[in-house]
Amino acid sequence: MVNVTPFEFIPYLLSQAESVDDVRKLLENLNMVNINFSENLPLSPLHWMISDDKSSIIVEPLENGLKIYDNPVGVLTNNPTFDMQLFNLNNYMSLSVKTPENNFSKNFELDTYSRGIGAIGLPGDLSSSSRFVKVAFTRENSVSGTSEGESVSQFFHILGSVDQQKGLTFIDDPDLYEYTIYSSCYNTNKCILYYKTYDNHQITAVDLNKENLEGDALVFYPLIDEAQINFVN
Repeated sequence: MVNVTPFEFIPYLLSQAESVDDVRKLLENLNMVNINFSENLPLSPLHWMISDDKSSIIVEPLENGLKIYDNPVGVLTNNPTFDMQLFNLNNYMSLSVKTPENNFSKNFELDTYSRGIGAIGLPGDLSSSSRFVKVAFTRENSVSGTSEGESVSQFFHILGSVDQQKGLTFIDDPDLYEYTIYSSCYNTNKCILYYKTYDNHQITAVDLNKENLEGDALVFYPLIDEAQINFVN
């Protein structure tokens, strides 16, 4: 067995595997150990989504060992466990991006007074289970163009549907709260990282191909976190 801490897990997989199939084989002999990155930081109960261009899986460390799930929806949030998140989608199978028909009654007419009412009932709160439903629905029904720019833009719109704003989710203290610090995505074929932060909505990119990939020195870029506002006058 190979013992791996949560903070080592992703670097270990990236250094050993080229596909989800490779990851599945590695997980057969992997044991997750409860070691913190720092004594000043608590051990995070992380869940992982691991994907390639053919498939996606979820890995969750539970008390009875690692659980691995096929991921047909291509999204992940935190607790509850992924099997419960998937089952919860059954409660929302009536949602639609189309204008609904009147199934309420045959005895009187109802007015489709607004676009989008086919999705009435889609959760909008900030709980993990509700955000799972929201982002799964958004990802499944969103439409993107074929260009790199359109795909990247749509990715951030999908994630933006479940952003957490400052001040809405407190953590036991009115001065501490959860919020979406940053969002990022990768084009794994072109080796380009895209990100934006809570205060900087402009998408920033890092192209790894412009670096010496055979070098032995660590390359880093300062995080661009200050708002980039384009004044036109």
